[in-house]
Order: sequence, then structure tokens, then C-alpha cells
Amino acid sequence: MELDQIDRRLLHRLNADGRATHQQLGEDIGRSPTSIARRQRALEDGGIIRGYRADLDLAKLDYGARVHIRMSLASQSREQLDAFEQAVAASPSVVHCELMSGSDDYFVTVLVRSLDHFAEVHREELARLPGVVRMETSFVLRQVVEPRLPPGWAEGGA
Repeated sequence: MELDQIDRRLLHRLNADGRATHQQLGEDIGRSPTSIARRQRALEDGGIIRGYRADLDLAKLDYGARVHIRMSLASQSREQLDAFEQAVAASPSVVHCELMSGSDDYFVTVLVRSLDHFAEVHREELARLPGVVRMETSFVLRQVVEPRLPPGWAEGGA
């Protein structure tokens, strides 16, 4: 799907506020609400907009600690990667997992209530993942930048 300047501005605006009305979006972008609705539907139908989510305050839900774990596996065989990916996808505390290049094989994120809770998750979930030979854990102290589109993207740059 080819994106023009209007589509890019619309995506940028929706990325900042997925609940913005067509009226608000039209005013911000300089198009009619009907035009905005049509473009938004096309972006959804084209798979560029995959869905809409609430931005949750995890601390208020008693999950105030985010932990990133870099993991290395014993081998890079397809069987080993598949076994790990199936197991990590079934791990209830894992909220994000990415296959990486470089010295680590996977970058995994878990949400926990406390250090004691992390110790339990480590023992009962992470340590049981198949093929893992090394884990390096980092605790998020504070999120500085929220996920967003790169600078200049809405204008067609970067």
C-alpha cells in the first residue's frame, strides 16, 4: 500500500491518540471527517493499522516492575529455536519476545509485581525454557521515551 503525506500524518496522529475522533483528526490534518474515516478504514483493511489498545498504568494494576532478559540458547538449530519460541509464547509472565542478532539470541520482557515475584517467575518459567544457557537480566527503573514513530516520519522522511 502506497502511503501519501495525508496517510502519514493520520498514522502519526493515531499513534499519539488512537481515540481521536474523525472530526478531531480532520481538523488537525486539514481534511474532512469523511475523508479521514475513509483513509483510516483503508489503512486498517491494508493491515497497516493492526488494532487499537489502551495505554495501561501497569503500576496501578500491581505490575510495577518491567524486566528485560537477554537469553542465549545452546544452539541455533531450527528445532531449538522452535522449541524455545513455543515455550516462551506459553509463558504467562512474558509480555514481549524478539529474536535478535548479535551475541544474544532473544530479548524477553516480563512484568512482575516485585523482586520476590520475579524470583518466582525466574524459577518457575524462565529457568524452564528449553535450550537456554545464559540469561542476563536488567530491571527497568523508569521509562524515558514512550514507543513512537521516528522523527520526520509523518513528513515522509526517515
